[in-house]
Amino acid sequence: MRAMVHGKATKSEGRARNNLKKRRSQAFRLHRLPPDVLRVILSQLSFKEAARTSIVSRKWKRLWRYYPKLVLTGDMMLGSSNAAGDHPTLNKTTFIRRANSIVRQLSSSSATLNKFVVKFPLLRSDADHIDRWVSLSAASRARRIVLDLCPEFEKFGDKDQMYSFPLHLFSGGSCVGGNSCVKSLCLGFVSLNLLQLPPAGNTNRLTILKKLTLHKVSIAGDLQSLLMECDALEWLSLTFCSLQHCDLVIHQPLQRLRYLRVLHCRLQKLELQAPNLTEFEFANHQVPLVLGDCVNMSMASVGLLLPSDGFDYACTKLPVALPHVCDRLTLSMAIRTEAPLLMKGGSVFANLRHLILNVDIDGCPKASTGVLRLACLLELVPVLEELELHMYCANTPFYSSDLDAAATSPVARLHERLRTVYMTGFYGIRGQLELAHRILRSTVALDRLIIDPRRKVDHNFRNQAYAGMGRTMATLCINKAQFPGTVITIL
Repeated sequence: MRAMVHGKATKSEGRARNNLKKRRSQAFRLHRLPPDVLRVILSQLSFKEAARTSIVSRKWKRLWRYYPKLVLTGDMMLGSSNAAGDHPTLNKTTFIRRANSIVRQLSSSSATLNKFVVKFPLLRSDADHIDRWVSLSAASRARRIVLDLCPEFEKFGDKDQMYSFPLHLFSGGSCVGGNSCVKSLCLGFVSLNLLQLPPAGNTNRLTILKKLTLHKVSIAGDLQSLLMECDALEWLSLTFCSLQHCDLVIHQPLQRLRYLRVLHCRLQKLELQAPNLTEFEFANHQVPLVLGDCVNMSMASVGLLLPSDGFDYACTKLPVALPHVCDRLTLSMAIRTEAPLLMKGGSVFANLRHLILNVDIDGCPKASTGVLRLACLLELVPVLEELELHMYCANTPFYSSDLDAAATSPVARLHERLRTVYMTGFYGIRGQLELAHRILRSTVALDRLIIDPRRKVDHNFRNQAYAGMGRTMATLCINKAQFPGTVITIL
């Protein structure tokens, strides 16, 4: 019996030793793979995992320096200690020290970076460190660059504290290797001095750049000239940027541009030619808007900043600027209740099927014509199928069941395509009731009208106190029996 037990133990130990030898052999074979193969394996790891391989052996320590991504973020460098508001000075010191340590290790490598990311709130006073990191990205011919130094809590921050980004390091002849290699450039809370670049035409600048994202960037010089040399540009986003020239006018066609976003940049004019543009976002005061003949545009979003009434601009200027938008148009604006029920004729959105209106209603609560004229927009969208109308009433509602005859009388021209209408923020004020009646009487194919007293317009001050009264007024003043072909739902 003892011999059998001893025999079993011996066999078990033998199998364990064999398994250990196999594991060691496998590990040894992995270690002896060609460097190119190991680099491919390494590239599939996260940056943190790749850095950890440096402790395996000297070979791995040398190898991880060829990792194709350099990602320096607060979460990556500080972990849980990067809590908002907890010891910001200590966090910044630690972040810079650790980032410098990594950059020193990578500086001796000749590898090309696919991705270079720095995302941490830093200022001009930290320029010595940031310059070192950015220089490494230029020397490594990084293809995708993200330098986001935005403060965590400030809306914009002090422009004088912005780090000056050395764009010349990545522009044409100044770039290592002679040609620019940047395909994607994303900058946040930096200053960009385009006056330091060589004159246009003297060098091939960002010739293969496909995506340019600028957020809270102070731009000195001629942005137009820079964009004109970005022949491969497909994506352009400018948000909360400060431009030295308030007009953004580009006469040369941007043939490959497909996405354009310009938000809160205080422009006085936007004019460009992008024949292949498919998506457009714009938030600004009412300014001249010229986009050329964008026949492929599918989606557009336009926000007309408060407080001026934006109805006339929406009816006369936008159809000229965006005549071909077809899938969806989102329009955010303010209107005054006292405005007359008049609309100037002109161009139309000939192909638009889905319209979303985010409307702030201001003015005298007793007036209603300014709200009722929203129904006139149906004349500008002849093939519209779906209408969303999200409203916010800024003033205390005034309730009245005595509706204007213009809202309840028959309409001469009926809309033939509209099938669904969704109205939110319906507090039951006179203008809203008249608007609902006008829409119901202006359509022949309307399948469903949904009235929701709750607000969808995004404001910090959310007050739903009037939702109950809106539901009551809608129930009392909209007689479902008068519109038998339409399902009317009051939520």
